[in-house]
Amino acid sequence: MKCYKSKWIMTSADGVLENMAIVVDEGKIVDIIPQSDIDFEEKYIKDFGNAVITPGFIDLFTQYQYTELDKLKPVSIKRKLKKIFSTISLKYNFAGVKPNNYSLKWAKILCKYFTLDRNEKIESFKSGVENSIISGTTCIAQVSKEYKYFELINKLPIKNYLFFEVFADSKDKSKRAFKNLRSKVEDLIFHKGENTHIGIMLNSISGAHRKLWELFSKYCRKHNMLILTRFAESQDEMEWLEHGFSDIDLLHKFMGYRKISPYEKDISPVEYLDKLKVLSKKVLVANANYLGASELENLAETGVKYVYQPLYSAEICNKKLPLEIVLKYFEGNFGFSTQSFAPEKNFSLLELAVEANKDGVLSVEELIKYLTIYPAKILRLAHSIGSIEVGKCADFNVFKLMDGESYQDIIKQSIPYSTYSNGRKLVKEGNVRFTL
Repeated sequence: MKCYKSKWIMTSADGVLENMAIVVDEGKIVDIIPQSDIDFEEKYIKDFGNAVITPGFIDLFTQYQYTELDKLKPVSIKRKLKKIFSTISLKYNFAGVKPNNYSLKWAKILCKYFTLDRNEKIESFKSGVENSIISGTTCIAQVSKEYKYFELINKLPIKNYLFFEVFADSKDKSKRAFKNLRSKVEDLIFHKGENTHIGIMLNSISGAHRKLWELFSKYCRKHNMLILTRFAESQDEMEWLEHGFSDIDLLHKFMGYRKISPYEKDISPVEYLDKLKVLSKKVLVANANYLGASELENLAETGVKYVYQPLYSAEICNKKLPLEIVLKYFEGNFGFSTQSFAPEKNFSLLELAVEANKDGVLSVEELIKYLTIYPAKILRLAHSIGSIEVGKCADFNVFKLMDGESYQDIIKQSIPYSTYSNGRKLVKEGNVRFTL
């Protein structure tokens, strides 16, 4: 049993506590007591002094396999040839398309990823996880269609949700994809550790045939599983829904898929999925950058949860929603994602949230809730993480303060002094204390 003292504790549940301490035993918080009541041997007490303890942060959408895309250069002949052929295909399929086009941007990302070998992909993933934990993240929602990441994720020292991404361009392929993924998921459920949870990621409205949506929507409702999807995030998708075709078709062709057509044209994204009986409180939608006010209101009324990706939206989608708009429609029902394809990606959820809140719409206490308890509720993990409360996992961050500073000055920092998961110290002063 250990005791952790701090000037401030931002609980994300019972407000901000002053001069209190948390007592941890076997990875759980077993008590929260006044510092004056501490009766432990000195060796079992950790005094952080003028510092803030917060719950560990939760990233609602990660794709860490892409972390090192711009740093890994092809060395082997095989990789060099793969890059040459992928580049030729890219130029052929997207001839005449503007450089800032959404589909072209994604094609370039995939072109780089296709040239990586298995070990490079794994190392890229590990790099993303390590940088994320250094930045105070103790729970991630990782998206991938590759099963090889399951073993890695299942051994992570932090909580994780693995959303298996699925595509299909026809009714028959939808049935096969559903059957294959269902079988795989049901097998992996019996092999996952206590830190790991599994969900389904349908790529997008334009990246999944209507039959695939129907099959997985019914399956996930029956088995109480979460669904995640990219939603109304690009002009290409909006044009695809309006006309039945757009530059999305070029991306699908580049990826080796046949043309996917909407089951109904000139319809809003909300109506499209609502008619398929998909939208519910068990669905997470990312971005929704191209929805108008009435559509955002309709989306919120369905009970879906929202994933805010300001960096990704600005870089890839060419548009992002202001935080004020997100709060208007999804107050208490959204969380942040650090997803980005910038060469020097910033993994700090705190810094991302502070930048989004630069107009001071949210108080510091409420802002922290959008990194902790609110996303914990979205992932249905609030019984164990997301706040500093007795009975929950000892997942927390420690931020050291300067003399004269209070807990509100946490917004001046980007990464914590130390990060704990299940009571285990994973990071101290930017140095990791774990291996992947």
